[in-house]
Amino acid sequence: MGSGKVWTGKWQGGRTFTAKDGRPVYVLRKMVAGKTYTVHLDARSETEAEAELALFMRDPEGYRTKGEAQKLKQESAVYLDAPTVGRYLDFMRRAGTTKRYVSSVGFYLAAWAEAFSGRDWRTVTLQDLLRELNRQPTARKNRVTALKAFCAWLREEEGTLTVAEDATISLKVPVSRPEKSVREKGYSIETIERLYRAITGWEFTNFDRKDMRRVTDVQCVRDVLCLHAKTGMHGTEIERLAQGEGKVTVLKEPGEIAATLRFVHKSGRVHVQSIDRQALAAAQRLQARGAAPVDSHIRRVVRRACKSLGMELVRFGELRHSFVTWASECGQEVRPKSGGLPLAAIAAVVGHTSPATTKRFYENVAVPPMIKVPLRLEHPEDPAVLPLKAAAAS
Repeated sequence: MGSGKVWTGKWQGGRTFTAKDGRPVYVLRKMVAGKTYTVHLDARSETEAEAELALFMRDPEGYRTKGEAQKLKQESAVYLDAPTVGRYLDFMRRAGTTKRYVSSVGFYLAAWAEAFSGRDWRTVTLQDLLRELNRQPTARKNRVTALKAFCAWLREEEGTLTVAEDATISLKVPVSRPEKSVREKGYSIETIERLYRAITGWEFTNFDRKDMRRVTDVQCVRDVLCLHAKTGMHGTEIERLAQGEGKVTVLKEPGEIAATLRFVHKSGRVHVQSIDRQALAAAQRLQARGAAPVDSHIRRVVRRACKSLGMELVRFGELRHSFVTWASECGQEVRPKSGGLPLAAIAAVVGHTSPATTKRFYENVAVPPMIKVPLRLEHPEDPAVLPLKAAAAS
């Protein structure tokens, strides 16, 4: 045999020899399509050896012994671990996903990773996922959405997971209960005016183990509230605007429209929105600050203000709905000082069947109309608003 081994017998697929520990070793020796194969099988009996022979004959080139298959499986294992999640979050950032959403997804994936630590993701079943999900009392929809998106990335971008191995494909996203069935969305103008006046002073926050304290101005919270209530912007859009990703343009000849905001809408399209002097001042202060206040700071300040007023907590996420409601009930359309016509009138002249068609072509007009609602946001601690010419020169 050349290796010092002595054949001790024959079987249907080849020969056998005796190992040092006394057990028989089955060696498969076959010639297929002119090629000779010699494979030491992981078989403990002739019956097992014959079963391996049948597998070999189906695909000689692709055949692996049990040991080889196990080693290959271990080497190609897919883990929901910190490095893999980190690559996915980097992928989300490169795709332009907001910091807030990336952070949220990272939080939910970290919880899944802890639950399935050290487990080859290809062996996770739908029942495993459902059991873990049932242990989580909150945010089930967000947890499932984050996990399904992550696994889709493993399949489509990393190529480490197949459809057959992905249990999340059968995992359904829980149906959200409509918020209006739980509580009415949106707030009255009076509620927001009262809240704005109640957001006052400075916030004192512990920030290290030595019980040292820092002071945080709450003006930035009023500025975020102002932009939400007067423009209907999404929170993520205000965040990007504050970080300098949106452009604030002060008009040379302002009327009631003082400036325009140009930013990337949540849909991905570039959006231009006209604003008044108060919203302009709020946007400029946030950009000078370099960032919008974090959610925890906003909630803390707003919760304190609502408590002082004896009202339920106001959620900034619902101010967009409030703005739309106010605009439909009592809003006025304010046009630039230079004039302009409604899209419906333009559509009729140029023959568009719907103003929506006209909007697609002219949505990035330099100064679009502004919706004015009878909302008075007043606070004695607000900085004085500079005259528009001075603001433009600065």
